[in-house]
Amino acid sequence: MEGTSQGNSYPDAAKAQSESRLFGASHHDPDNTTTAPTCTDVDVEWAETVRKAKEQVQQLEAFNAESGQRGTSWALPVEPSEQSRVPIWSGRAEWLRQLRHQVTETEQGRAVLAANRIAVDTLMACANAHARFAETRTGRGVTASKARIAEHAGASNSTIMRSRRVLKALAMGVEHARGRTLSTSEYMAAEAHHGGRQHKAASTWSLSSPKSVVMATPPLERARRNRRTRTVASAAVRSSNTSAREHTKAAASGSSKRNHCDPLSPSAFVLSFSSEGSSHQRAHARKTISPKTQRPIELQRAAASLAAHAPLFNTSSHIGVIADGIHKAGIDPTRWTGRDIAQALSRHTAENGQIWPTASEIKSPAAFLRFKLSQLDWTGPSPSEKRAEADTTRRREIAERHAESARQEAMTASASSRAAARAAFAEHLAKARTGRSN
Repeated sequence: MEGTSQGNSYPDAAKAQSESRLFGASHHDPDNTTTAPTCTDVDVEWAETVRKAKEQVQQLEAFNAESGQRGTSWALPVEPSEQSRVPIWSGRAEWLRQLRHQVTETEQGRAVLAANRIAVDTLMACANAHARFAETRTGRGVTASKARIAEHAGASNSTIMRSRRVLKALAMGVEHARGRTLSTSEYMAAEAHHGGRQHKAASTWSLSSPKSVVMATPPLERARRNRRTRTVASAAVRSSNTSAREHTKAAASGSSKRNHCDPLSPSAFVLSFSSEGSSHQRAHARKTISPKTQRPIELQRAAASLAAHAPLFNTSSHIGVIADGIHKAGIDPTRWTGRDIAQALSRHTAENGQIWPTASEIKSPAAFLRFKLSQLDWTGPSPSEKRAEADTTRRREIAERHAESARQEAMTASASSRAAARAAFAEHLAKARTGRSN
C-alpha cells in the first residue's frame, strides 16, 4: 500500500509529500526551524472563505428580493420609477374589452391592425395569453417567454411579435426590458432564486390602460331584462289563466245548454265539486307558501353565479342547496357575488398549496361546499367592493388631472400676450444699445 512500509521503503518521505500537497511546499530554513502553516492558519483561511461566500449569497438574495423575483424563472429587474410612469390596467376583463374596442371601433386601432397584418381574434387570443401572466392588480410583471405565451395563445412566435407591436402602438403594452443573455452576476442571482441554471431571460412587459383609452371606451351597460321578463311572463300567465277560466265557463254553459241538464243533476254536481275542490286546493297551496321561506333574490343570484363559475358545486339537486350553504356560512349576498365567492375559494386553495378535486371524486358536493366556505372569513371587503373602490379612486384621479390641466391652460399666456412681450423686450434691447453707443 502506498504510504506504508509494504508499498514504500521510505514511509516518512511519502508522509512528507502528502503534507506538502495539503499545506504547500516547504522552504529550507538555515536555522532548522519548521515554516509549514499550522492548522490554526488553515482554519482562519477557511472561515474567511465561508464568510465571504455567505456574504455573497446574502447580497444575491437581497438583490432578488429588491427586484421582486417570483415564479420559477429569473426576470430582468426593472426600476420601480420606470414602472410607476406606466398607468396600471383596469383589470383583465376590462383591459381586453378596451383593446377590442380600440381595434374595432377606432381608426387608429384598425390602421395599426392592418399595418401588422393580424386579425382581431388572433390579437385577442395573444392579448389574453399575455394577461394570463400579468399581476392581477396592476397588469405588470409579464415575464413569460414568447414560446410559453405562444403555447397558451395557440399561435407562432412571429404572431406574438406582431401582437406586441400592436400593443406598443396603442400604448396598451410597454416593454421595460428586452430579453437577453444573463451576465455572470445575474446568472448567480438566478441560481440563488430557483436553484437551477438559467442563461437567458425573457422580456419584461406591463399591460396598461392609458387615460385616452379608458375615456374612449364606452361603459359596460348591463341589460335589465329580468324585471321586464318577469313582467311579461306574469302578464302572460294572468292572461292565460283568465282565458282558461272564460273557456271553462263557456264550455260549462254550452254543455248545460246542449244537454238541458238541471243544475242539481248528478253530472252538474260532479262538475261543481271538481271545480270547487281544485280551487280549494289551489287556494290552500297558495296559503302554505310563507314569505319567511322564500330566499332573497340576492342570495338566489349569488347561488346561481357560484354554480356557473364553480361547476364542481353544481349538483343535480335544487339550486337552493347552494343558497343554503352560502347563508349558513354567514356570507352577505348583497356584498359577495357568486363570482367573488368562487375567486376567494380559488385563491385560498392556491395559497394553501391545494388543488381542486374532480367532480367524480366528490360524493357530496353540498357538504364539500359547506366545508370550503367554513374555512374563510367573509367579513372583509369582497373583490367587487375592491374593484368599485379602485374604479372610484381612478375616476377621482382622472377628474383631478383634468382639473389640473385646465388650471394650467388657464394660466398659460395667449399668443398675443407672448408677441407683445417679445416686442417690448426687443424695444428695450434697442434702447439699451442706443444708450451704449451714445
